[in-house]
Amino acid sequence: MSKTVINVTLLVISIGLAVAGQLAMKSGMNKVGEITKEDFKHPGDLILRVLKSFWAVMGVLLYAVSAVFWLVVLSRINLSVAYPMVAAGYVVVVFYSWLVFKEPVKWFSWIGLVLIVAGVIITAQGLKSKKNDDSDALRAPKTRVTSEMNANGASANNESGIRNTD
Repeated sequence: MSKTVINVTLLVISIGLAVAGQLAMKSGMNKVGEITKEDFKHPGDLILRVLKSFWAVMGVLLYAVSAVFWLVVLSRINLSVAYPMVAAGYVVVVFYSWLVFKEPVKWFSWIGLVLIVAGVIITAQGLKSKKNDDSDALRAPKTRVTSEMNANGASANNESGIRNTD
């Protein structure tokens, strides 16, 4: 299996789990009910109320697993390519919220979602291999943190202490 296919699969899994987590949390919080400032006077009761909601807890767990996959994605794909792909999840969440939760979505929001899809398609071009699966967009930049000093005892690195080795 090519590196591009693996990276796209990891990205889709991460985004899919995040979307599933958001939808599960919303479903759970619909059952919990609105949280008001009064609820924060008794935070222990509020936490218990939320923890009793299977879907709210499941949503948090799904989101946490998504974060683990996201870390793998970030180790393999440039952030400037990977992060805009997250916007695809926004489209799915809005559509599902409209379809299942019966949330109102105005016509200009649909236009915005079409523009998001267009942006994701354009940005996704950075995921495609240019030459035998060695596309620069598909690999994280090689960086290392160093503490090298010049002859005057000042840091030879940039202000962040990170030297790009590409």
